[in-house]
Amino acid sequence: MLINELRDINFIIFPDWSNLETAIAEDLINVLRTLFTHPARQDITLLIDSQSLSDELQDNANSLLFEAILKLSLDEAISEDLNVGLTGKLTTQEWSVIKSLINFCIPINNEDRYIIQHEEIAQVPRCDLSEIQKQTVYEAARLESWHRWGDYFAASESPENAIPYYKKYLSSCPHQIDYYLKLSDVLYKTGQMQAAIETLQNGISHCPQAEELYFWLIIRLKQSHNYLEARNFAQQVTEKFPENYVFKMLSHLMLPEIYDTPEEIDTYREWFQHGLEKLIQEITMNNPDQQKKALIGISHHTNFFLAYQGKNDLVLQQQYGRLVHQIMAANYPQWIQARPISSISNHRRIKIGYLSYFLCSWSGTVLFLNWLKYADNQKFEIYSYHIGHQIDAATQLFQSYSTKFYHLPNNLEQVCQQVIDDRLDVLIFPELGMDATTLCIAGLRLAPIQCMAWGQPVTSGLPTIDYFLSSELMEPMNGQDHYTESLVRLPSVGISYPAIKVDSVRLNRLFFGLREDAIIYISSQAAYKYLPQHDYIYAEIAHQVPNAQFMFLRSGISQERLKRAFAAVGLDSLDYCVFSAVLPRKDYFDLLSLADIYLDTFEWAGGNTTLDAIACHLPIVTCPGEFMRSRHSYGFLQAIGVTETIADNSWQYIQIAVRLAVDIDWRYSVREAMKLSINVLFDNPTATQNLEAFIKQAIALRENQPT
Repeated sequence: MLINELRDINFIIFPDWSNLETAIAEDLINVLRTLFTHPARQDITLLIDSQSLSDELQDNANSLLFEAILKLSLDEAISEDLNVGLTGKLTTQEWSVIKSLINFCIPINNEDRYIIQHEEIAQVPRCDLSEIQKQTVYEAARLESWHRWGDYFAASESPENAIPYYKKYLSSCPHQIDYYLKLSDVLYKTGQMQAAIETLQNGISHCPQAEELYFWLIIRLKQSHNYLEARNFAQQVTEKFPENYVFKMLSHLMLPEIYDTPEEIDTYREWFQHGLEKLIQEITMNNPDQQKKALIGISHHTNFFLAYQGKNDLVLQQQYGRLVHQIMAANYPQWIQARPISSISNHRRIKIGYLSYFLCSWSGTVLFLNWLKYADNQKFEIYSYHIGHQIDAATQLFQSYSTKFYHLPNNLEQVCQQVIDDRLDVLIFPELGMDATTLCIAGLRLAPIQCMAWGQPVTSGLPTIDYFLSSELMEPMNGQDHYTESLVRLPSVGISYPAIKVDSVRLNRLFFGLREDAIIYISSQAAYKYLPQHDYIYAEIAHQVPNAQFMFLRSGISQERLKRAFAAVGLDSLDYCVFSAVLPRKDYFDLLSLADIYLDTFEWAGGNTTLDAIACHLPIVTCPGEFMRSRHSYGFLQAIGVTETIADNSWQYIQIAVRLAVDIDWRYSVREAMKLSINVLFDNPTATQNLEAFIKQAIALRENQPT
């Protein structure tokens, strides 16, 4: 029986097919008579279990069912509204889905006693025929079906089908907090942001004390770019729930993802600064309850978007890092003391741990995958702690390169205890600042030496992180001034990226909405990497390259801002700019191979995206800025010795981008130069050897320090 044959209310019976046909037929007639006369029969499906029957016996069972229905139709007036059918043979997955949508198992005289004793079947509620006609039973089953169908569709490839079921359920059960959240989530995922917001508002009107509804309404307002409304609402909610530290964090530290003007950046930064100062001044942790509330608050917040303002974040990050450490120390005083390092003079292997929410196919950790792959297993043991949910091919690689691998989601204390039990020498966080739980863990002292890498290339500000693992080619001369950690300038770019295989191009430009005769500039960064003060650059390039087309991936830069920038030079941005959602990886590499020039972003350069472009020998225009996070592409190009497309300022950036468009020979020569030397960036064990050399030095330094 296919899933689309099920209805709002679904019953099942389990005949014992080894019994006499006359006995089974009597059971079928009794059940069918009741359901055929049920006032809600048009909403009912009756399933008759036949999974254990052979094909031949399936035919016999079908004949028996047909005869039972025929007998009823001859003897009594019955309706055809009821849906009846054998289950037939089902896959494990099909049965799992159908079972989740069954409301009741109807007991019959000739029941398969063995099957109904199975734990999964015993969990299905049973309902006697004498009870089925009762209105209360029907209403309860219908309500249950609505939320079951909603949950089923919400997890399917057609989540929009969940919406009417969730709405019907909430109309009858208006105090079900979880289902306002579920409906809002489905509406958000299907692009119905305003409806998602209104659902949460409706939920609050029925459940005014449900703090989670207020939390998600703040988040949805922020996601809809109604930043001021979100901030003001967060302040109101903080007044309503003054003991909730999560709301305090949101009202004081919430930042936009996208800014409309440079002045807006300054305004929000000033609000953030004052809010942080207020949080620090007002925090109280005089008892376990206050300590726990502060921990919940800090574990729901990161300063992720602060670094995308293009400013020096050292002071603010340090203040926030101290706050995190203070809260963690109050909750876990046993895990903040300095940890002695064991001597390695007895030739034992050094224990290195990697801890992240993102030990999966995420850009900020895949950068460092080869640190594990090329580890010297004679001298080092690798321990990996994956505290996130996503498991994919990259996760399997992290696991295969580890001496021990742990998957420990949703349990901060278990993770911390495991790290301590493993007695690491060095704990490395590939990123700090993206995930709140990881930052909280990093605010403790779980290993003698603790480091962070540049998966999120901004200082953690934590007093518990000793070293920032960076790159000598990416750091400016005064790089140490940007970190509370000791800066480690690993040779070259500091990493070796997994090899990228670029297949033959399958698609053409028209597939991507691009003209065959255009000069294609591609920029594939997230929207928050594009700051408004640089919008004019694209318009100026278009002004000098009339046949230019700009492809922005991931929806990219604000289209409203681009319209203004292009209009300022007398152009229409719609004539030049194409926007695309995230593409499948094969399609994305086809696009890179079809493009002419890659335009790097200012203030926050490409990392993985630049390496992808280099693998496709695509000329990259970049302009390194003040901070390491704006110098990734600069470092990669320096490493391969292709530096002609590195600009000193924005106007030179424009000139290089224009010259690459009009000087075909030069563009070709840049491509050829890239082909000759890119192997230094990919699958090169030297980067790991350099990391291991530093680790040995750091341990030796620690051993020689007086206790």
